[in-house]
Amino acid sequence: MTTATPAITDTVHETPVRLRGYRAADMPLLTGSWLPGELLGLPDPGRPPFADLASVPPPAADRPGDELYVLPGGAFVRFTEVDWVHRRARLETGFTTEAAAAHAPGLLTAALDRARGTLGLRRVHGWVTPGRPGTEEVLRAAGLAREAEVPHALWLDGRPVGRQIWGMCSDD
Repeated sequence: MTTATPAITDTVHETPVRLRGYRAADMPLLTGSWLPGELLGLPDPGRPPFADLASVPPPAADRPGDELYVLPGGAFVRFTEVDWVHRRARLETGFTTEAAAAHAPGLLTAALDRARGTLGLRRVHGWVTPGRPGTEEVLRAAGLAREAEVPHALWLDGRPVGRQIWGMCSDD
């Protein structure tokens, strides 16, 4: 059964998204129906009902290269594989509902502002599985650029699919 995937809406007139640090009460935000490790982890409406949910581990002392922030009630932002010497990291996001996904443009902007400002990162990149309408526009509007295409990078819906690497570099 094929379900139409809704396009991402551009929420230009929304209130700026404010991220805050992860708290134990935010644990439900770390599990959802997005593809694991996605730069833009939007809910997948066509996901089979009994498919395993994606999850992100909460911060732990044995993973010092992770930074985790949340948009209360709707999404998380995770900087993983943080290299503090070379000031780079991989970015993942996850949205719990389609309603929360409407904040995708603002969340990406807030995440990249946090990366450049608070964390002092010069390079941020992430994986994107193409196919959802409007994804490229949201990524480009946030200041990200497509850097590479990796064929057969993921097994999805019974077949190999390609993925893309999107990223941004900023000057000091």
